[in-house]
Amino acid sequence: MHPLLKFSKTAYIQSHNLKPFLTDYTNPNDFLSRLVKSGDLIRLKNGFFLISEKVKDDPVPYEQVSNLLYGPSYVSYEWALSTYGLIPEGVYVVSCASSLKSKIHSTPVGEFHYIGLPHHRYSIGITQKENRFGNYIIATPEKALADLIHLKSYDLSGRDLLIDLIEGRRIEESDLKNLDKKHLYEIASRYQSKAVTSLSQVLGLL
Repeated sequence: MHPLLKFSKTAYIQSHNLKPFLTDYTNPNDFLSRLVKSGDLIRLKNGFFLISEKVKDDPVPYEQVSNLLYGPSYVSYEWALSTYGLIPEGVYVVSCASSLKSKIHSTPVGEFHYIGLPHHRYSIGITQKENRFGNYIIATPEKALADLIHLKSYDLSGRDLLIDLIEGRRIEESDLKNLDKKHLYEIASRYQSKAVTSLSQVLGLL
């Protein structure tokens, strides 16, 4: 690892954090490109990198990276539901919602999918969590489920929606019962989506 990278407390770093240490270099961007070529840095996008040595034997801090890679954004959909233990399958795409337009970032460490949401849908049901890599922004379980239903099960309602959740997505009925119904109603009232309204209604009967 290049000595300049050792000061970073995180496995990711942005070029503006490095440039104050590069004042002796005529072209700091060329220097950063050389660090990428040497394998010291992994470029995720222009100006945003992973420090190779810090992720060699440790998981990539996907949640923190996703927040910084494109945004404003928060972790949601299948990735958030997996984080909360609501769906059993492993998830291999970091799925997020953003207040900007939809975008896919393909990086050397995986794909990050961002679904654009208008402000009235984006701005409710967001919370800050912490893992051993630090803080990150994620949907509440109720919001992650609402986001997913609006995106992928928008044509279902009532019992068909419940069957899709339990049998199709393999969410335990007990976990659905334990969701915060009041919070889900608040999300539905702001979301203004037929599918999300149906979700709040059908789970309210459990």
